[in-house]
Amino acid sequence: MDNFPNLKTFNAVAKRAVADVGIYSDEVSYRCDLLTAHADIGLDFDQLLESSPREFRHDIVGLSQSVDRYKSKVIEFIPICSIKEAV
Repeated sequence: MDNFPNLKTFNAVAKRAVADVGIYSDEVSYRCDLLTAHADIGLDFDQLLESSPREFRHDIVGLSQSVDRYKSKVIEFIPICSIKEAV
């Protein structure tokens, strides 16, 4: 995925993650995970921002546990908000 997400939406997702999930206490850590995941598998940030609390938590917690920032890969996790490949 080589396109950068809408900055306003991206920042809103990171801010919601700090407020609603609480794994990290800062937006920067969430941003690192989100950008890594977006570059590797592609994320729909509009869908993520508008998702239910359960789906939002599922994706954010799953990414925080599955993103390898050193390899720039998501390991064995597919978020609900991932961009589906066109068939």
